[in-house]
Amino acid sequence: MTNNPRTPLPKIIRAAFGAWLAAAVLVAVAGISFITSAQTQHRDGAALTSLGLVTLAVAVVMGFYALRLRTGKRSARETLTTVGMILGIPLLFRGPALVALGAVLLLCVLLLWLPQSSRFFQERDPKARRRLLGRRRP
Repeated sequence: MTNNPRTPLPKIIRAAFGAWLAAAVLVAVAGISFITSAQTQHRDGAALTSLGLVTLAVAVVMGFYALRLRTGKRSARETLTTVGMILGIPLLFRGPALVALGAVLLLCVLLLWLPQSSRFFQERDPKARRRLLGRRRP
């Protein structure tokens, strides 16, 4: 594979892209749900609204970096992995509806680290080789 943006994306990257976009939509729906609940409840309204806004911001970050996956940016894989792990693991312990969302996020993370995905990122955005003390090799 070359750095030509016109070369077709591997199936695993297309699957990861679609999964991350779907996860971003699910997280956005959760954020909207929190905001809607804040409007209907008379207690904890400010807290639920804040939680909803933070959740919507996370959904936007997920969507943005999902788009960057298609270009093979290693930073997209790293950011989405971080978000997926930070959100996914705790959600596994928060009840049936949130367990499903946590499992989806962790599945999305898994797609980014399969051998086919790693090859794609290595070819599109290779790591710079560094020597001791952070100096680049020529």
